[in-house]
Amino acid sequence: MKTIINNLFSQLGLINKELNCGVIHFFEGENKHSYWLVIETDNLKEVLQKQSEYFNSAKEIVNDEWFDKNVSMLILHKVENFDNIQNLVLEIEENPYLFKKEIILYKEIELEKLYQALEEQEITIKNFIENKILDEAVFKAHKDNINNNNFESLLYRLAHKIPFIKLDILQENGLVTLTDNNRQKIEAGSFGELNRHIDQNFFNRSLENINEIESDTLYNILLSTLNSDEN
Repeated sequence: MKTIINNLFSQLGLINKELNCGVIHFFEGENKHSYWLVIETDNLKEVLQKQSEYFNSAKEIVNDEWFDKNVSMLILHKVENFDNIQNLVLEIEENPYLFKKEIILYKEIELEKLYQALEEQEITIKNFIENKILDEAVFKAHKDNINNNNFESLLYRLAHKIPFIKLDILQENGLVTLTDNNRQKIEAGSFGELNRHIDQNFFNRSLENINEIESDTLYNILLSTLNSDEN
């Protein structure tokens, strides 16, 4: 799994340096201050005990003033099943010290199936996630058998834990943005005139302009806005 994650971070534009405990990933540009220490462990209980050691090792390599407040730790942990582990995961992820912590749990069979799919399609892990995460069949397999499928649930865990993955959801699979969808419903319904009235009298004004309006005038605008809804 560590190889998959390291490749994914590289494809997302981060560079990396090897540590004894794992790999530290970060953007090379001066204006991007985000640092990710990726470790893989078979003992989650020792993560909090060793986090100070992890932090100091990574900080020494990065040597950046922005490091302390912008470093996250991605913890990879293989499981036989997902029973009786969520409390420990929450305890670690909610620990406020040194790192922001994210845990990715995975089964060996999930990883094997993911590698198999990547080889069959001859595609990078980044492109695979971006292409498959909005696929209806992939989502159905995940929803119908959460954490008990080939690789589908693993993809959603990856997308949830790694914020740099960008998904093009504007028109993918016929979907439209929620904002556009809601606006279309408003315009088509009885609230269309009310929405236009609010836009004209408030959203198109600056805050300074609204502050300059006399209270009686403002009241009349608000009153007419409310009265513009026939319902």
